Amino acid sequence: MKRKSKNLQGRECYRRMNFLYQASMLMAGRNNVLSAFYGKLCKNIGKKATLRIAPSIKRDLCKRCSLAQKPGLTSYLNVKSQKRRTNKQSSSSTDEGSQVQLVCELCGYKRNFNVSSNYNIWLENPECVAEECTLDLKQSSSNENKPDVKNNPQTK
Repeated sequence: MKRKSKNLQGRECYRRMNFLYQASMLMAGRNNVLSAFYGKLCKNIGKKATLRIAPSIKRDLCKRCSLAQKPGLTSYLNVKSQKRRTNKQSSSSTDEGSQVQLVCELCGYKRNFNVSSNYNIWLENPECVAEECTLDLKQSSSNENKPDVKNNPQTK
């Protein structure tokens, strides 16, 4: 019995977005303007097709200029510790309000991330996953349209 794979809506758009994201990450540090252009195209394709972009990809792109954020190359990090509270039950002090600030070198946009060992992102929890879809890289229709090189008289 053959298993039928579900057709994922927007498969071609996801492939384009993946290619543009990889191109943006590759060009980061070499040509930042081109990297930002590829990142902006990736976001625009997702918006036009109304597809969800993975949170990890959203974190890697600047919100303002869409430049691929690589600390040390296209952005720099600042660590801020705001208040230290001492716990009355234990004598150790903990950083409850410490943040990491990521600053884009192209546009200067500052983004703050809270640092906490207890914090978990909801989309990375196994409880939030309703269904997983996989993309099949092999397509039978693409092989049928290719000309046969062995029997082609033009190549001889």
